[in-house]
Amino acid sequence: MKNQLIIDIHTHIYPVALARRAMKVSGRENDDVSKLPIKENLLARMQEENVALSVNLPVVTKPANQTDVNRFAREVMRPNLLSFGGLHPDCEHVLEEIEKLKDMGLAGIKLHPPFQQVDLTDKKYAEMWKHINHLGFPVLIHCGSARQERPYDLYPSGVEKLIRYLPDVPVILAHMGGRSMEAREGESLTNLPENVFIDTAMSAERQELADFERLAAEFGPDRVLYGSDFPYGTQKAAIDYIRSSSFSESEKELMLGGNALKILGKKIEDFSFRGFRF
Repeated sequence: MKNQLIIDIHTHIYPVALARRAMKVSGRENDDVSKLPIKENLLARMQEENVALSVNLPVVTKPANQTDVNRFAREVMRPNLLSFGGLHPDCEHVLEEIEKLKDMGLAGIKLHPPFQQVDLTDKKYAEMWKHINHLGFPVLIHCGSARQERPYDLYPSGVEKLIRYLPDVPVILAHMGGRSMEAREGESLTNLPENVFIDTAMSAERQELADFERLAAEFGPDRVLYGSDFPYGTQKAAIDYIRSSSFSESEKELMLGGNALKILGKKIEDFSFRGFRF
């Protein structure tokens, strides 16, 4: 297990000045500094758990914050830490903002409909989706409930309405398509196309292992990505959760890192050309 490739597709880090505020969402703003969501703590946890690469997922809650959020996302990138770019769908000149994310070398795009208070299935975002697809950006979308007003929650049934605009890029549905945030019955992953993936963020903390095994088997272990949701979940718990499952060793290897490598391989290569090595 020691040499197994592990890639955490779902982590969050913040500037030191904002780290405690970011923990309010989970009621942990008084945590010891060693548990705060800052770069140094994530890198330390990665070393402890032999995680080769983590992906930082910023959230742009207001269009006015987009520039600062993505500047930080780019600044923290290094050989073992990539960042997606945060995108607010209602920002002015959204197509130009997507181009900026490309020029910055960010590895994908993160959207969080409850925190951003947007309905991603609205047809007014069609051109945004088409441009993301044109530029080849992987997309990761928060799915399921959050500590916000409910109207903006997104589930697989909603994803079906927007996925037609993204036929050529990987689309990652966080939290097992919302299942690890809320056991919402009647939501199915089986009708989604092959370019759609799910991540395990918060599964170790909130989802029964048997439920995870059933959904992952139905969806396909080759489309499941290890994600910890650091600092709200832990890398150790998320890794142990997958390793304790009934899947074969080869399937566990895919979930822990192999599947993510297929998605991020070109992004890692591009980043290497910028003076870094993976």
